[in-house]
Amino acid sequence: MTNESLLAKKQREMGFLHHFHHLGYDLIDLGVVEKFEWTQLSHDDLHLMLNRHKWQSGDKLFALRSDWTNAIVRYRKQYHLRADKIAYSGPVYSLLKERHQLGVETFTDSIPKQIEVLGDMITFMEKELDISLSVAVVSHNKLLKKILNPRELEDPSVRKFICERNQDALKHRLGADHPLIGLMDQAPTEQAGYLKENYPELTGHLNELAEWEATLKSKNVDYVYADMLALPNQSYYKGIFIQLYGENQTEPVASGGQYTSSSKAFGMAINN
Repeated sequence: MTNESLLAKKQREMGFLHHFHHLGYDLIDLGVVEKFEWTQLSHDDLHLMLNRHKWQSGDKLFALRSDWTNAIVRYRKQYHLRADKIAYSGPVYSLLKERHQLGVETFTDSIPKQIEVLGDMITFMEKELDISLSVAVVSHNKLLKKILNPRELEDPSVRKFICERNQDALKHRLGADHPLIGLMDQAPTEQAGYLKENYPELTGHLNELAEWEATLKSKNVDYVYADMLALPNQSYYKGIFIQLYGENQTEPVASGGQYTSSSKAFGMAINN
């Protein structure tokens, strides 16, 4: 990394923190090494451990931070942090790579307030980072949970074939008459209607999905796509989850979604 690129990276980080400080967000910084108690590991902790650098010392388990949201939720619970909106910046480490994240979290079940935080992040990306958002993909965690039973949902092969949209492989794995195959047979524009007709109990979730889709369209994202077949990239997402793409990019420049802390919450992070 050259002097110029290092300075640009640090200036971008400081610019992000200053920007959200002035918007009233509380800033937080946490250590990169996290300590765990074996008896207090949550389901999400255990899931994230599979992709973390970790080691044991005595009866304690230590790991490099692999996810900011999970770390902030545990910190918030441990120290009874009452901040409604948080901004952070720093690295996360997985077994495969290191990333630097600029992110925000809000701890509220108010959809308008969650949408406001999403808007703050999109505005920063467009005006301060000069990122032109081309595509937004939005989905809901509850959709596939209704169509697939728990065993099918956790099956690595099923998840792989869904990500690949491999209908033939899914027919072989699940059966040609499986409801998931019926959904995949529908044109993308007809899938929401198909789910409402066959699973009326999902109507509320689908209406919520449409609300977030409309919000993203109002933020001048070129193309907004509601994906009924998307799998969340984090196990803790409990509702809406979103991926934002820049022009001509195949990897999301930012992602986030709804999850549960001590109350409902929403977070979004930019990956550098």
